[in-house]
Amino acid sequence: MTSSPQRRAKSVVPSPGGRTLKSPENTVQGCRDRATADLLEAVTVATANQRRRLEHSAQSWTIRADLLDRLSKSFEKRGALDRASKQYEVDHVRL
Repeated sequence: MTSSPQRRAKSVVPSPGGRTLKSPENTVQGCRDRATADLLEAVTVATANQRRRLEHSAQSWTIRADLLDRLSKSFEKRGALDRASKQYEVDHVRL
């Protein structure tokens, strides 16, 4: 999302739990890293328009990181409730 001619290298980050590999832009840390990079670049650009665009990009990456963080916590909580429910059935339901 930067206006610089350099393209960021595409890499893959292992997800927690090791099930699938995620692109950095699909992880909380990857989004936060992109936001930080955009803010750092905003300090060095020559024009106000470039600075505003990079600051807006950084804000977008931060919002995405927050969304991914909330989703991850929701999925973890849901998984814990499912495991607790299954364990309760095993412990208390007699056939």
